[in-house]
Amino acid sequence: MGIKDPKNIRFTVPVPKSMSGAARLALAQEIIDHVIARSKRGEDISGGKFPAYTEGYKNSLDFKNVKETKRVNLTLSGDMLSAIKPLSITGTKLVIGIDPSSPEAGRAEGNQIGTYGKQTPISGKARPFLGFRGEELEALRKLVDRYKAPNT
Repeated sequence: MGIKDPKNIRFTVPVPKSMSGAARLALAQEIIDHVIARSKRGEDISGGKFPAYTEGYKNSLDFKNVKETKRVNLTLSGDMLSAIKPLSITGTKLVIGIDPSSPEAGRAEGNQIGTYGKQTPISGKARPFLGFRGEELEALRKLVDRYKAPNT
């Protein structure tokens, strides 16, 4: 199915040109692992908690059969978070997110901007999980430094 405009389901991380291709790929995976771990803790990109589940969702059969926690953590099936991949790895940037043609793209976009199948976002329902906040960017810079080529 997919979505037409993928900007809401990806983010870009600048990297030094001197970084090797293998180091870029390793860094991309560390970033993905961080985003998934943070989401599983129920934290959005600003460090706040995700908005609560709706009553309809909590009463759904899927939720009742699968969910082990009432904390919002974007992991009903785990498919959406597992769909986060490096989309592009170039000499100066990593683009990380969910492929717009993925079956999980619509779900990811709904969470990111709070549309959940509607044309416009529902106020207070967005659960932005793709990206970084200030202190995470500092940790990211340290990761980038760790993956720089020797003698740079």
